[in-house]
Amino acid sequence: MFYLKEFLKSLGESPFRGASFLTFSCLLCLSLTHRPWIGKTIQKISPEKMANPYFVAVLDGSVDVVRVKNLLENLPGIIAVDDKESDRSRVKISQLVNQLGQDYALSQDLMNFNSLRVILSHSLSHESLDFVRQQVIKMGGKEHVSASDVKYPEVTTLMKSHPFYVFLSKSGDWGVVGILAVLWMISYWLCYDVFRSRSYLIEKFQRKKLVAAKSIASGLILAFVSFNALGIWNGTLKFFDSLILLMIFSSFWTFSLREWRWKPVL
Repeated sequence: MFYLKEFLKSLGESPFRGASFLTFSCLLCLSLTHRPWIGKTIQKISPEKMANPYFVAVLDGSVDVVRVKNLLENLPGIIAVDDKESDRSRVKISQLVNQLGQDYALSQDLMNFNSLRVILSHSLSHESLDFVRQQVIKMGGKEHVSASDVKYPEVTTLMKSHPFYVFLSKSGDWGVVGILAVLWMISYWLCYDVFRSRSYLIEKFQRKKLVAAKSIASGLILAFVSFNALGIWNGTLKFFDSLILLMIFSSFWTFSLREWRWKPVL
């Protein structure tokens, strides 16, 4: 208990560095004892999961658009059906014809159509998305209904090209663990002098040995045991991940097994 108290007191000597070290120690433990959960979280924040896919169905004048819309809204996996797409499509076609000049004209029969933008849930699989699209075509018949491929909003493409998502797509959960490990190492070295100074004073005047090593070990062991127990409780702990966490902590802890000399805390 003495060394655990010394661990906390050392962190309190420099609140910013101490809080950083404690925070990244907990985050590193969490990432390695709950790595499957990290992987699922990465999937949830992927561009495809954050934006809703959609497709546009075009119905000719012989199809009852109100009936089709009502049927679509009752299908599972459909979030919304936007019937304002028809007006937008007609405006675009009219603008295109005007740009071609007065020699071009469209028959009113060709303008007698309705467009529906069908917005789907991002939780649906690719097979389910295509199934919903095929059901819309069957409702009005292939001769009277056509549908575009399932698309994602343009923001999805932009998000995919962002370095953050490129990194996550390539490295996955291990990328997150790697970043946290580097940040933990930096925070460890930032607190190095704090433990060094307190250790020197205690060893000088209280005749104790390896105070810094024992203090750091008590804090890291507490974090290691606590998060491993939580990982076992949640069913996310893997022996290999726990071993990696132990190796990271122990390899840097060995630097504290040395003779300490006085160095003031900045």
